[in-house]
Amino acid sequence: MQRKVFGRSWFVRSCLGIFLLAVALVSSSGGQRRHGYPTPPPPVVPDGPTSPEPKFSPHRLDSVMMEREAKEMAALAVSIPGDIEQLKKGLLPKDAFDKLKRIEKLSKQLRGQIRP
Repeated sequence: MQRKVFGRSWFVRSCLGIFLLAVALVSSSGGQRRHGYPTPPPPVVPDGPTSPEPKFSPHRLDSVMMEREAKEMAALAVSIPGDIEQLKKGLLPKDAFDKLKRIEKLSKQLRGQIRP
């Protein structure tokens, strides 16, 4: 019996070999190569010393004035519930808006003195 040199099985093996060789060449030559772990992104907050916290200077804090403003604001705040009761009865105290504005102004001043 005579064997064919170029039979079907030989052709399939040759095509399979060429295909595997092409796949091996493509996978080894292209793409990104990584050696080890990827580099992490830089931290959002730097590790170094942060900005110095604000220090309160003695000339900036006037404790007497702050205490006076705080007492005035407390006195005004105590009088507000009485004004609200008057509003329920249909009467509008003429200084109610002025009191609320003054409380707001004192609060803003105190915040400014505490936080630079």
